[in-house]
Amino acid sequence: MKVVALVDCNSFYASCETIFKPYLRNQPVVVLSNNDGCVIARSSLAKKIGIKMGVPFFQIKQIIKKHPVQVFSSNYSLYGNISSRVMGVLKNYCDQLEIYSVDEAFLILNKFSQRSFYTRAQEIQRVTKKWLGVPVSIGIAKNKTLSKVANYLAKKDETGHQVVELLNQKQIEIALKVIDVGDIWGIGQRINIFLQSQGIKSAYDLYKSDPRWIRQHLGVVGERTYRELHGEMCFPIIEKEQAKKQCRVSRSFENYVCDFKNLEKRIISYATRASEKIRSDKLQAKKITVFIRTNKFNKKYNSYSGFKTYDFISPTNDLFEIIKVAVNTLQKIYQPGIKYKKAGILLSDLSEEGIYNKDLFFNKSEENILKKVRVNKVFDRLNRRYGSGTICIAKENYERFYITRRKNLSPAYTSSFNELPSVG
Repeated sequence: MKVVALVDCNSFYASCETIFKPYLRNQPVVVLSNNDGCVIARSSLAKKIGIKMGVPFFQIKQIIKKHPVQVFSSNYSLYGNISSRVMGVLKNYCDQLEIYSVDEAFLILNKFSQRSFYTRAQEIQRVTKKWLGVPVSIGIAKNKTLSKVANYLAKKDETGHQVVELLNQKQIEIALKVIDVGDIWGIGQRINIFLQSQGIKSAYDLYKSDPRWIRQHLGVVGERTYRELHGEMCFPIIEKEQAKKQCRVSRSFENYVCDFKNLEKRIISYATRASEKIRSDKLQAKKITVFIRTNKFNKKYNSYSGFKTYDFISPTNDLFEIIKVAVNTLQKIYQPGIKYKKAGILLSDLSEEGIYNKDLFFNKSEENILKKVRVNKVFDRLNRRYGSGTICIAKENYERFYITRRKNLSPAYTSSFNELPSVG
């Protein structure tokens, strides 16, 4: 029998901030998004004093004044490095490992061991805490869906061991009775609303439903979730990292932007970064989406959200082609007299680079394609060697429009030689 363990780092970003500042462990900690806009991570103490996920920073200033809340700007280089170290530790305890996200991983636990699965989970907790300073909660079950359920319950046990095991039918049924159907992995908001309307409120209600009804109304994916709740394994562990399906670059502005030229510079900047990212992964995009919107939290100004998607004639990762289409798209959705607060680019329908569709009306020569490839390579090489933004499109103004506001940024202790912690 294969046993799946889901290891999830507790309040990961907040935990990373406390590794080199142990005095923060008894204080509420929050981490903010790009430009210090919204809360994207909270420690357990921050949750207890009423700070919610995704809330704008300005809305919690009164709470911060009342409580000793420590506020940090997002430090993704630090979080990414700590994440890779956590995954390195987990590899020692399993036969297979699927990195599900920056702070989660599915493990197939080692078959040949005298110790129980629960004991091994406790060992994983002890080592990650001792070696890296990162607390984890672990759910153990026969498949991914049930291990998610077990982990959900483990996270609720803040005063206990934070390890939950669901390996027999009685344990599974008790667990499903206390979980809402919307909290099941794979049940999205739309399906949740539908199930609630059908009287299926808890995970146990779904578990006891007619499988034929599940197949008819929830399709193949819903049936797989249903079968996993009954102990089957329908979603295998995927060890090989899957290719990205899309690449998004977006930012909230420090100040409101009204004029088109200012907005255009930002869109060019985001398109440049997005094209760099997909070229580094040797991918090309078939579609591009440009979006702009006002501040949804400010009711004083007119609300507007505009977006438009275009298909490239042939998949591309060419910087200049992506920028050209991005600017043309922006012209279609821009409305004068609006105070914009956020904009972004989404490159989607990604595929492996080097495959081109022939255009019936304009046949690109191979020489022209290779010339663009060489130009993009020079562009990327210079920015990698001398720093991002060293060379950029004239309209972009990298320094002004791409660097984000991060007033509470902690050092990148583990990935920057100049920011190594010092012991006094």
